[in-house]
Amino acid sequence: MKKVLVMAKSLGGGGSEVALVEFLNSLDLSKFSVTLLLLEEDNEYKYRLNQKIKIQYLKFDNPFYKNLVSLYTIPSKAIKKLRLNSLFNIYQLVINHSIRLDDVYDVALDFYGYGSFTTEYISKVIRANFKATWLHDEKMNWIYNVERSLGNYNAFFCVSKSVKKRFDKNFPSLKSRTKVFYNVIDDQKIIYNSTKQIKLPFKKNKISLLTVGRLTEQKGIDIAIKAASQLKKHKIPFEWFVIGEGRDHRKLNKLIKQENVEDCFFLLGRKDNPYPYIKNCELYVQPSRHEGFGLTLYEARLLKKTVIATKLPAFKEQIIDRKNGLLVKKNNYQDLAQKIEYLLGNQPLWQEIKNHIDKENLKYNNNLINSLFD
Repeated sequence: MKKVLVMAKSLGGGGSEVALVEFLNSLDLSKFSVTLLLLEEDNEYKYRLNQKIKIQYLKFDNPFYKNLVSLYTIPSKAIKKLRLNSLFNIYQLVINHSIRLDDVYDVALDFYGYGSFTTEYISKVIRANFKATWLHDEKMNWIYNVERSLGNYNAFFCVSKSVKKRFDKNFPSLKSRTKVFYNVIDDQKIIYNSTKQIKLPFKKNKISLLTVGRLTEQKGIDIAIKAASQLKKHKIPFEWFVIGEGRDHRKLNKLIKQENVEDCFFLLGRKDNPYPYIKNCELYVQPSRHEGFGLTLYEARLLKKTVIATKLPAFKEQIIDRKNGLLVKKNNYQDLAQKIEYLLGNQPLWQEIKNHIDKENLKYNNNLINSLFD
């Protein structure tokens, strides 16, 4: 039986954590002994994980060094006091104060990726015959923090073609090691969960718009709020709901008040099962500033929803403008509001899009899973 280590930040609620759980649950545990190594004890999705998978938490000799992994929790004065001028040096310091794992693994996977501390830890600390890291986003600024450690990886798994293209351009010497590895998606489970009966906030006399994502700058919820303000001024009968939680919650609530959309824009927080919301909304909107694949976009398409999304390289792999959805300009709330209003007022086009969606056969085969541990 092969020993596999998978490292991630947490099992907290988010698209990457859903992808992590689905990936782990897809592994044949009769062939592999799998350990999940986590940085944080946010276990919201732990109940979804196969109980045969062993969970460990990375230990440190002082909580201060654990906090250093997330710079926003440490005052800048403390960073200056340590005379650390880069994340790479911070990672090295934290590694020196982490409790080392004695085991040797056949495979070590940095699922969290992003050029984060987990990328450096797998590269420098874990002993394994094969190492791979994930690239979840077309925005790759952080990867340069660990550039000198990338050579220790045997493979770089990109969650979409656009991510692979960007990585290959930025790191041509590593191009031979990159592969497109789509997120593992259990279509039947999503469809089944979407049929569960729950109380929904949608009203028959209002167009229900839905967005699912963390409340962070990346997901563009602020763009959605400003677009909602435009729609309200144009007397569009709608309500916009957002499922997700994040560090920008308070800031976004303030913006909702500033834009005077408290009566039509609602932050619902995390939901264990968002799929009935997706299935029953009228329009699914994803105003992200950058993405790697767009898992929630795929889920909305799977549930036959019309999608309006930012014109990002990753989203363009899924959405053909005016065929199975609409694409809008990046970081542009005016264009977003205009496209929503345009679609609502153009029933023939909307019906054409719905007809196209009904005929779509979504399938992202992940043959890499079967060969990953050979």
